[in-house]
Amino acid sequence: MSCQSLIAFKIDQKELFTNKLIKMKQLVLFFAGILALSLSQAQTDSATKKQKNFIASIRRADNTIIKGRIIAVNDSQVVLKSYSGYQYVPAENIKSLTVKRKNSVLKGALIGFGIGAATGAVIGLASGNDPIMAYPDPSEDPFGLGTMAVAFSNAFAMTAGEKAVAGGLALGASGAIVGAVVGALAKKTFIIGNKKQRFHDLQGELMMKLVKK
Repeated sequence: MSCQSLIAFKIDQKELFTNKLIKMKQLVLFFAGILALSLSQAQTDSATKKQKNFIASIRRADNTIIKGRIIAVNDSQVVLKSYSGYQYVPAENIKSLTVKRKNSVLKGALIGFGIGAATGAVIGLASGNDPIMAYPDPSEDPFGLGTMAVAFSNAFAMTAGEKAVAGGLALGASGAIVGAVVGALAKKTFIIGNKKQRFHDLQGELMMKLVKK
């Protein structure tokens, strides 16, 4: 490989490295935006924990199911608000009642992503930069094989920032999946059996579910 060819090759490698930095900055901005959204969601949940929204799915005595946001629970009925308006369901007409937090899947995914992304970023930064190999002297590498080997190795070398982004996205995605699954399973079913007394017996546990922090 001639000296001019080697210089041109090194210039190409410099441009490649510059492009990698630009892409890394874009990924950092994307990662920071998602992490900020996750933290914002967590803060919103904390600030509004006294105004929790729960969605109920009620199976009535005739096996029909109605869904809506829980507005009130008293000794004789459950009041829901659905797209069709308010629904007043008497206790003796409730076969079963399933309660879950509104948007629990989305919130679980966001929180899981935030935790996973932060963990991945810390691990990536802690691992440091990969070493960059020096190119051999042209006089010692007349065929350019050593130069190509070094270029190939350096192409896969990652900075601590790149590792932070890659680790953050990888663990963030895993955390989002786990969080979404946990959010989907975070529900409670109460078996009433169309019995008003059974509803009264479970009313305390139901209220604890609705107001628990």
